[in-house]
Amino acid sequence: MATKLTELSAINIMLSNIGQAPVTAVDSTNPMIGLAKSILDEVSNAVQSEGWVFNTEDHYPFSPSNGSITIPTDIISFDISRYSQKNVILRDGKLYDKEKHENVNEDVELDVVWLFSFMDLPEAFKHYIAIRAANLFAGRSIGSQEAVKYSEREEAYARASAIEYETQQGDYSLLSNHKGEHIQTYSPFNTISR
Repeated sequence: MATKLTELSAINIMLSNIGQAPVTAVDSTNPMIGLAKSILDEVSNAVQSEGWVFNTEDHYPFSPSNGSITIPTDIISFDISRYSQKNVILRDGKLYDKEKHENVNEDVELDVVWLFSFMDLPEAFKHYIAIRAANLFAGRSIGSQEAVKYSEREEAYARASAIEYETQQGDYSLLSNHKGEHIQTYSPFNTISR
């Protein structure tokens, strides 16, 4: 029976990439398992920070509390919505307006990229993260360029699967943006009618 990829199975993929036996639990007292877990978390964070359809939300509303907006720790990155004139950054965990030189104290909408736990990721991304982490793990733990070179093709295939998931779920089109809004294309008749 097929099962979903877990953090333990991802760590076992990483271990098998260097010829080690699988483990039955994520035991951080074992330095090899601790290194594998650390690399898996590092790669998961790096891949998610690219901003994919599953972890990106546009126009996410934030409201001030006690005179400022606190940004949650599970947000990897954010940007003020495209049509806003504000120039905001993160400062001391709060949203800061660089133009006014003060914390933002009004409702705003941000385009955010969320950081999810490994178990909450789509399967295509869990697989890609596990394979990419296995390559890094092989390079860092034993310096095996052969294992890394052998797995590069598998990593490319896993990334292609993740991108396929992205394009299917994103419903992207050349004539509309990712929100389904029609993009105004060049219309020669508009030019002629002037």
